[in-house]
Amino acid sequence: MRLIVIYDISDNESRERVARRLKLMGLARVQRSAFVGVGGVARAKDVARAVAPLIDASTDSVIVFVVPGRSVREAFVLGTPMAPLEGVRPYATV
Repeated sequence: MRLIVIYDISDNESRERVARRLKLMGLARVQRSAFVGVGGVARAKDVARAVAPLIDASTDSVIVFVVPGRSVREAFVLGTPMAPLEGVRPYATV
């Protein structure tokens, strides 16, 4: 299983804190507001609990998806991601 974490956080400081926390938790940044890592539902809950105090729930959003590893491996990557996706061919074309 894999986690995909995406967020929309308006405050720069909060956004940077969330990004640092996700990196410390072992997730790889693949877009400016998207991280991917290994884990299932329990790990997703850990991530959600870790970032919840760092955001303003009235204006910000963080979404943690739990997906089969196959979904990430079969992703199409257009352009250059910020970090490689494990098992995904870079610059795949549609």
